[in-house]
Amino acid sequence: MINGHLPVLVRLGRWFALFLGVQLAALGAVYAEEIQDQWSGVERVYAVGDVHGDYDGYLKVLKDAGVVNRRGNWSAGAAHLVQVGDVPDRGPSTDKIIRHLMKLEKQALKAGGRVHALIGNHEAMNMLGDLRYVHPGEYKALRSRNARDLRNGYYQRVVAYLQAREDAPEIDDGFRDQWMQAHPLGFVEHRQLWSANGEFGAWVLEHTVVIRINDTLFLHGGLGPSYAETSLREINERARSELANPAAYEDKLVEDDDGPLWHRGLSDPRGEEPAYLAPLLERHGVRRIVVGHTPGFGTVVPRLDAQVLVIDSGISAHYGGYQASLLIEGEDLYTLQGEERIPLPRTEEESLGYLRTMAERRTNSDNLRALIDFRERQLSALEEPVAAGADEAGEQAGERGDGLGDGLGDGPGDGLSESPEGSGSTEQDGGRQSAVDHRRQQLSGSAEGP
Repeated sequence: MINGHLPVLVRLGRWFALFLGVQLAALGAVYAEEIQDQWSGVERVYAVGDVHGDYDGYLKVLKDAGVVNRRGNWSAGAAHLVQVGDVPDRGPSTDKIIRHLMKLEKQALKAGGRVHALIGNHEAMNMLGDLRYVHPGEYKALRSRNARDLRNGYYQRVVAYLQAREDAPEIDDGFRDQWMQAHPLGFVEHRQLWSANGEFGAWVLEHTVVIRINDTLFLHGGLGPSYAETSLREINERARSELANPAAYEDKLVEDDDGPLWHRGLSDPRGEEPAYLAPLLERHGVRRIVVGHTPGFGTVVPRLDAQVLVIDSGISAHYGGYQASLLIEGEDLYTLQGEERIPLPRTEEESLGYLRTMAERRTNSDNLRALIDFRERQLSALEEPVAAGADEAGEQAGERGDGLGDGLGDGPGDGLSESPEGSGSTEQDGGRQSAVDHRRQQLSGSAEGP
């Protein structure tokens, strides 16, 4: 049966993707050992969340913010632009976005500004051969004239490897057909470009995971308690070294659910303030942390008296196409959405009014409305006297749920699961899939711990 080949293909697919990348990296990845990760005295900082292969959404959010002009050229002068990672996957135009960012980096420097393209978990996944979320259009965009010859050569290497094993599967027409379907034209080019020496991989290695600008820390996911005392330099050097030489590390920071690419403990929309947040802010001398990685609300979401700003608004069509960005101008914080500049609140009480405004004017996100409902009930509970009636209300709220678990946990735009709808957990998902399941339980209220 043809389907009998599927377990073998699943087991081997990621290994060979990583193997090809490692072979290319063995040619000698070269990157600067130290990269600047702190800046001060920057008057304006724009920050953009995950864009996931949607070039049109990415360009629109930059134009709306005034970072680029109508021709897509840098127009923000001496300002800094931070893109917090997750450029690839889920959309077809990753190559266009990366090459545009490369162009903007040069233009911004000439104007006295900066572009910071941070490393997200999807950049790391592509470099490490975890290709579960690569969009078919991404492969198609990278096809070269000799794509068929490249793929055939790669297939022959796979066959030779399998046939040398004692438990070699049957290599028949069915196996070949399924392998070819799983490795479309453009696959080999994709792996070449994302290797440590390829155009995209080498570009990623020129960047960092976390940076500090003025009194704000920027990174993709967050930092869990085990990283609260780790310096920015240590984090950045370790992450880049792992991506350049993955075979040298068994336990990787870039795959750690508590680490800077995957952690969601700071962006849980209904969570209490983590005990490690205050020491983390103090350790790095900042007032706030800006993160992406958790979409679903259609706008910038302030948390914990604006100590945490979650800016993954869902820019890509995959997550609804909500183009919003953050502007930090001196002491002022703004959400930029469409042609509006909306001041961000500094307290939890004020944030409820802000969220209501955004729900009415800028986004029709069900998750945002569920978050508003949750915070309204949370505020009401604080205002009610402590009495038997409060216990009863709490029990009723527990029975009906907060609305976030259901709203966030279903479909491709849940903001929690990195799995495609219906994929389930696999051996290849490893610890990251377990962490995803745990995060889903957290927001549904069934998991213990941060």
